[in-house]
Amino acid sequence: MTKGELLRKLFKNYVSNDDYSFRSVALEIIADEQQKQNHALARDLLELLEAKNVTTKKTNRNNLSELPTKQQQSSLIELKQPIHRLTDIILKDKTREQINRILLEYNKLEVLKVHGLKPKRRILLCGPPGCGKTLSAEVIATELNLSLLYTRFDAIISSFLGETATNLRKVFDHAKSGRWVILFDEFDSIGKSRNSSQDHGELQRVVNSFLQMLDTFDEDSIIIAATNNPSILDSALWRRFDEVILFERPNLQEIKLLLSLKLKNFPIDKVNIDEISKKVQGLSHAEIEWICIDAIKTAIIEDRESVNQDILLVSIKKQKNRKLVQDNKPEVTQCDLSQNNKKEVRHSSH
Repeated sequence: MTKGELLRKLFKNYVSNDDYSFRSVALEIIADEQQKQNHALARDLLELLEAKNVTTKKTNRNNLSELPTKQQQSSLIELKQPIHRLTDIILKDKTREQINRILLEYNKLEVLKVHGLKPKRRILLCGPPGCGKTLSAEVIATELNLSLLYTRFDAIISSFLGETATNLRKVFDHAKSGRWVILFDEFDSIGKSRNSSQDHGELQRVVNSFLQMLDTFDEDSIIIAATNNPSILDSALWRRFDEVILFERPNLQEIKLLLSLKLKNFPIDKVNIDEISKKVQGLSHAEIEWICIDAIKTAIIEDRESVNQDILLVSIKKQKNRKLVQDNKPEVTQCDLSQNNKKEVRHSSH
């Protein structure tokens, strides 16, 4: 669609007060500017659009043309302009190969079409929280120079009969307005709900609706679903994906690379990477990143010129304490934490 046609549609939707269609066309214009490398203009237009969306919600919270969640009158879709590249993420070799293949096939989209083939466009990302699923979706979008449409299933699912399928339809209709990477986060929400005490008949219809929409969605966009619990997904959902990528917690070598990556922008002094790597073994990528950021913050607020071994050990203890609380285990007291830190410091000095 030409720029003139898009502008014509935009003004027509404005005159008819069709906010949903107006937003769809506006997002397509923003995506077009993004693809032309006009990043500053795309960002400014997006900010103006979001400001208009907030104003509309305040003046008319019952406008059915918006994309409400089940609890709040906020959009089901969040448009993101990702910036992370493959060099910003530590992955296992097999996982990186799978992502590179997805990128290669998509870049050869037109060539594949000549042979009656399509690139891999429906991707399922599986693995524990904090191991790079969402970040990998952003990386794919960045490497393909596409915007990311971020959608969460827990926002789509509604307690009102029939509303969930309607929300899904709005998302897919919205996605047809351009070429994107479309991320359905917390994809297992459907699987979890089917096993709960809710109305199984309604939830079965939701799954069927999603399958039908997925089967009929023939746009040149990439659909990515991310789940922490792949085992509870319906078998019919599995068959719809062209590629399944497993994410795992980093091994020792990957931890060393991750620590180097996350600490590279701040000086470090007398840090034993081998020892620190062993201390954080078993943690996720996100948890290790938290440790690095916390250590850098500590060095800054204490007016230190670098991150040292002792600072990292304290940050590790703090993260493990957070994990105990998260797992509903007895909280480690600050006194215990301080004593453990002292032991670690004495141990490291030997």
